Amino acid sequence: MDNRIPALQYALFADAFWRFSSLAKQYHFYDEEVARMEQALLDIDPFPRQRKENTE
Repeated sequence: MDNRIPALQYALFADAFWRFSSLAKQYHFYDEEVARMEQALLDIDPFPRQRKENTE
């Protein structure tokens, strides 16, 4: 099953989720579940961030 999400839908969903997440963290509302949901959202990000490697 293909569970990829179109980029525009991801952006709309992510915006709503980050607003919810911000409020949930303020009140410690299901901290572990919110963290798990955040990771799941980042896992399906169609625009993954490039991590800067420390070359030193």
